[in-house]
Amino acid sequence: MFIWSITLICLSFLKHNWASLSVDIDDDFRECGNGLPYPAIDFSNFQIIPEEDGSMTMNGSVQFTGDFESPTRLRLYSKKLERGEWVPGFLNREVLNMCPLLQLPHEIWYPFTSIMKQKSCPYRAGHIEPVNSINIGNYAEILNLPPSFIGEWRVYYEVATTRKRKRVMQCLMVLMTITEV
Repeated sequence: MFIWSITLICLSFLKHNWASLSVDIDDDFRECGNGLPYPAIDFSNFQIIPEEDGSMTMNGSVQFTGDFESPTRLRLYSKKLERGEWVPGFLNREVLNMCPLLQLPHEIWYPFTSIMKQKSCPYRAGHIEPVNSINIGNYAEILNLPPSFIGEWRVYYEVATTRKRKRVMQCLMVLMTITEV
């Protein structure tokens, strides 16, 4: 009986520490609710399709409706739903100019930016990035997320760029769920 109990405890430990996770991203991107307008990017023809194996397939197109020059500042931060309240999450990073970092494999956005046809700034208004059923893998595995990340998340993308010699600030919120596969 003692051995059986130890075996169950060990299996439970392994399950929780070696669980395969999946990130499901809601492709209905939203304003942040902080007074900043939605970014000048049209995602209406873009889909993120979750696959049974935990990977994601992206399809459609993304159109830039405003210019994004270098430098374009990006502030990423997250909130996790804990006991019915949104609390600050693990992600809190500010990049003064993301343009030279778009194609660096260790960056959090690389699975998305690596498939873009245009690899660097500036992105001009009217530019369209086609995305034709590209599977970018399991984002939870790519980021090596631990089981403690399971739950509901909001990720905020505050973007600042220059248009017509004026600094423009915009914000986009993405809802995501991290689950065990």
